[in-house]
Amino acid sequence: MNPSNAQIRDAIAEQATEWFIENRGGPLDREASASFVAWLRTSPVHVEAYLRIAALAPEYGEAAKSVETPLEELLAQAREDNVLSLGVSQARPFAALIRHRHRRGWSLAAAAALVFVAIATIWSTRDGERFGIPRTYRTAYGEQIVQPLPDGSVLHLNTDSEVSVRYSRSERVVSVNRGQALFQVAHQDPRRFRVQAGTAGVIAVGTQFDVYRRPDRIRVTVVEGTVAVFASPSSGYAPGDRLALHTVRVDAGDQVDVTDRIGTPRHVDAWAAVAWLERHIDFEDEPLGEVAAEFNRYGRIRFVIEDDTLRALPVSGVFDAYDADSFAAFLATLNGVVVQRTPTQILVLKAAGEMEQQPQLH
Repeated sequence: MNPSNAQIRDAIAEQATEWFIENRGGPLDREASASFVAWLRTSPVHVEAYLRIAALAPEYGEAAKSVETPLEELLAQAREDNVLSLGVSQARPFAALIRHRHRRGWSLAAAAALVFVAIATIWSTRDGERFGIPRTYRTAYGEQIVQPLPDGSVLHLNTDSEVSVRYSRSERVVSVNRGQALFQVAHQDPRRFRVQAGTAGVIAVGTQFDVYRRPDRIRVTVVEGTVAVFASPSSGYAPGDRLALHTVRVDAGDQVDVTDRIGTPRHVDAWAAVAWLERHIDFEDEPLGEVAAEFNRYGRIRFVIEDDTLRALPVSGVFDAYDADSFAAFLATLNGVVVQRTPTQILVLKAAGEMEQQPQLH
C-alpha cells in the first residue's frame, strides 16, 4: 500500500522536528552537517517543513503539520525585518533568540532568517564543497574554461566536458563525467587528490596531469610529477579498498590507457598531448580517423571518413583545433584523397586507384 500524502507530510514534519532539535542542541559535526544538508537538498518540501518547525519553536510538533504559511511569505517577512544580514556564526545563538522573540510575535521572520542564511551559506560554492556537496563544472560544445578550485588547485576543462568536485576530511575527489580535463594539483593541501573517470582512478598530490574519458578508454597523461593509476569495475572505489593495491605508477612524460585493466605506461610528448590548452591538435603518426575525431570535438562542420584505409593513414603535425578549413585544405593535397563539402560535413573520400605513400604535415 502506498503512503498517502498526509502520511508523507507527517513523516517529513517528524524528520524536520528531529533535525531542529539536533541543530538546537549544539554545532553539528561534519558528518551530521553533511547529512542535514543532504536532507534539505532532497526536496523544497523539506526546506519548507524545517522553516515551519523553526518558526513555531518551542511550540513545534503537531501544530507544524497544519501550518499553511508558504516559504515565500516566511522569507518575505525575514527580509522586511532586515534580519537576512546575519552570518552563520550568529545563527547558533539565534536559536535562543527565537524562543525569546516568539513571545513578541516575530519568531516567524527570525526562524526564516536562521534557516535561509544557513542554507544559502552552506550551498555557496566554497562552503558547499567544504560540507561534501559536489560542485559541477561543464563546458558546451567548442567551449573551454579555466576554473580555480577552493583548495588552490586549477581545473582546465576542454570542450564538451563535465566534472564534479567534492571535498571531505581526507580527500579531494573529482569525477570526470565526460570529456577531458587537466588538473594542476595544489600541493599545500595535505588531503589526497583523487580523480575517477569510469573504470579509471588517479591519485596524485602536487602534480599536473590530464584525464581524457574517451568512449572506448580512459587516457591519463602526466605532465609534471607522478600519479598512481588504478582500474576498477565501477566508480565505487573507497579508501581502504583492495583495488588501491593494484596500481601503476605513471611519471612525468608518460601516458597510460585504462579499459577494464591498466595498460603499460609509454613515454610521450606530454605537452603535445595537452596542446588543447592552446587550442591546438598535436599528433605524431596518429591515424587520420582519430585526428578527424579530435577536430569534430571543436568545429561545427564535421569530418566524415568512412574508408578504413583512409582512417588508418598516419598523420603528424600541429593543427589549429578551430580551423577546419586549413585541415581540409591539407587533406585535399594528399595523393588519392578527395575532399567534398556539404553544409554540415566535410567528406574525406578515397580516390580511384592505388594510394601512394602520403606526405605528412609538419
